[in-house]
Amino acid sequence: MRLKGASSMQEEFLPILRSLKENIGELINPLDAAQLEFYGENSNKVQDSLDLIMGELTITVLWLTESDAEISSSELELINDMRHVVLGYGIPELTSNDYFDLLRQFRKLYPKNRVTVDNLPISILVLQNYDKKHNTEFANKVRRIFINFADAIVMADKNKNPSEYVGLEYFKGVLNAE
Repeated sequence: MRLKGASSMQEEFLPILRSLKENIGELINPLDAAQLEFYGENSNKVQDSLDLIMGELTITVLWLTESDAEISSSELELINDMRHVVLGYGIPELTSNDYFDLLRQFRKLYPKNRVTVDNLPISILVLQNYDKKHNTEFANKVRRIFINFADAIVMADKNKNPSEYVGLEYFKGVLNAE
């Protein structure tokens, strides 16, 4: 499989980007159903599932880049590559290496998404409930996507910053706690 625009993507991250592209489509319908079960059909909390996952994934990797107080061009490129692979190349790119400006850009794109490192992303939480009722494993698939991109973003700038690794391990612990 060749990713569109792959020539401009960092070669070392192509396998993870391919995996994201292959897996994300399988998760949309189950996440739609999981949200309806979790919130009910008339709830204003139900979000577009693709926007929910991509928003949570984007803010997670932004959070992890902030732990060393700077965003490198390679980290920013990986974030945009991740978004391009799933959402296409017509989307607005995140363009600033300034963390707070990136957060403002993110808030404009995903006004409903709020992710903290102390709580499971909503997509995983609702899929866990769905998995229990339907004997499926969708929450684990989303969890692996988050872990893969969290690992990749910490390694993207080749800077072994201890605070990034501490943040990464803490986030993995939150994702894997049940």
